[in-house]
Amino acid sequence: MDLKEGIKKFGIDSSDEKKKLSILSLGAIILLLICISVFMGMGIKDRAASYTVQGSLKADEVNMNSKIAGNIEEVRVREGDRVKAGDVLIVIDSSNLQAKKIQAEGALSAANATYQKALNGARSQEISQAKAAADLYTKTYNKVKSLYEQGAVSENEYNQVYAQYIAAQETYSMAREGARSEDISAAAALVEQASGALAEVNSYIEDCQIKAPMDGVVTSVNVKPGELVSTGTLLVAVIDDSNYWVEVNVDESKLDKVQKGSEVTYVFAAYPDEKFKGEIYSVNEKPAFATQKATKDTNNFDLLSYTVKIRADQAKDKKLYSGMTVDVMFGE
Repeated sequence: MDLKEGIKKFGIDSSDEKKKLSILSLGAIILLLICISVFMGMGIKDRAASYTVQGSLKADEVNMNSKIAGNIEEVRVREGDRVKAGDVLIVIDSSNLQAKKIQAEGALSAANATYQKALNGARSQEISQAKAAADLYTKTYNKVKSLYEQGAVSENEYNQVYAQYIAAQETYSMAREGARSEDISAAAALVEQASGALAEVNSYIEDCQIKAPMDGVVTSVNVKPGELVSTGTLLVAVIDDSNYWVEVNVDESKLDKVQKGSEVTYVFAAYPDEKFKGEIYSVNEKPAFATQKATKDTNNFDLLSYTVKIRADQAKDKKLYSGMTVDVMFGE
């Protein structure tokens, strides 16, 4: 019995069977397409809700420049050394300034002496001498005046004695009264001027010692002992490794996912298997062009971006370095 006879025997119609198989196949395909659409929709929704952007780890860094021209006398640190605020890092030779300091100190001493003399007035011995001279010229003047009235001396002789008499009286008066207020003020001004010159020299000498402005780590040392440096030369840099933050640039089209005070997830390239949480604490109001940022999206052009800063406190137990690459996920 062939196949056709078997189908007829059991009452099976080959055309009906084909139709049933076609319907089942079509249903399976439709169900598969529905499942794919659902999963794709979920993926699109997730991607639309989240936004990943690449940024970097930042920290405060201070570059210390030379305010004084001179030779480097001593370099006390190396790159990687940990320092505390106020530690002397580099010393510039100050021998020429020390000589100027001695000159300034001498000028101040002289100005103080002049001021004290003007303030105290003449000594008692000087007053006595001035009084004796005034008394002498008074007696001499009275005698000459009497002779002049009698015609015994000339008018010229009388005038000379009179001038000496007046001068002696003025000298005695000044010795008793002391220096005038104008002289005292002038002497005080000289003291202030000399004090200012000395303070300026001391300030320059202080600038010869380059000190750490904060606790941190030395990131660069750019000079060696004996090297001649000019003003403005970059000598050393120190980074504050106690306060790191993550900084990213976010497209203006994605700013709806950025809220100050909200929490985001970030991952270091150095620690790809660990996720950290951080709070957005700053969104810069000043925009930058898109060409100035790094992002994983490549389909946006001529968009502005805004700098966003995120606290990195949760990663403090890790070994961190300024500039490390960080991926930040917004909306997760």
